[in-house]
Amino acid sequence: MINMAKNANPYVIVGMVLAAVLVLAVLGYVAVKPVLNAASGEEPAQISATGNSELSVMPDKAIIRIKVETKEKTAELAQNKNTEIMNNVQLALKQKGLSNEDIETDQYNLHQWTEWDPIQRKSVDKGYRLYHTVKVTTDDLNKVGTFITAAVDAGADGIENVQFDLSEDKKKDVKKEALQQASQNAKDKAEAVADGLGVRLGDVLRIKESEFNYGPIYRTMEMAVAEDGVGGKMAPPAPVQPEELKIRATVSVSYKIH
Repeated sequence: MINMAKNANPYVIVGMVLAAVLVLAVLGYVAVKPVLNAASGEEPAQISATGNSELSVMPDKAIIRIKVETKEKTAELAQNKNTEIMNNVQLALKQKGLSNEDIETDQYNLHQWTEWDPIQRKSVDKGYRLYHTVKVTTDDLNKVGTFITAAVDAGADGIENVQFDLSEDKKKDVKKEALQQASQNAKDKAEAVADGLGVRLGDVLRIKESEFNYGPIYRTMEMAVAEDGVGGKMAPPAPVQPEELKIRATVSVSYKIH
């Protein structure tokens, strides 16, 4: 409970508390609940504050999506050709140090292939198109460019994108640190307001993790075809460098005051 002088005018006291609460509410800083009657079973007087944190963390995982596209007159031919190329791609990746567990099918889409015929002025069936992508996961970020070049040299049509992310273990560690910083930020705000009102913080009544988020970084790879006089050849991409991820957390805490 908040102790007030015996001879103080109750109307002045109420006015002072309400004025303080109004200013704080306008600032979006904290919320202060007025003193309630303990006998009624309602909650005691309290201060609620919201804390925020932001961390910059380097990723420790990369996901590369590699595509192979084939077009043939029959579905069987499209599948056979695609399988041959993709097998070569996966073999090349394994020779660079990846294992079966690091490579998995991401998309496998077989459908009829049509093209617009300007003479007939209609779409004409040309056969079948197979679009096949695999997802490569690695924690060796220095070899991302090596894996991309190996896949392209082995016959891949291109790279859909490269995603930089956090491993599950690192995500847990980063989340713990971000929530700790946000909790301390909420406590600092509540203590500042309590000092201003001449009260002290008591036990924690409630705590809520309002938010924890971050966005993985995606890099779209545009790979040009260089004509060498004999046929098209996919040019190797420039080195791919990761960048820091922004981690944000928000925590709301309510303290009893007395």
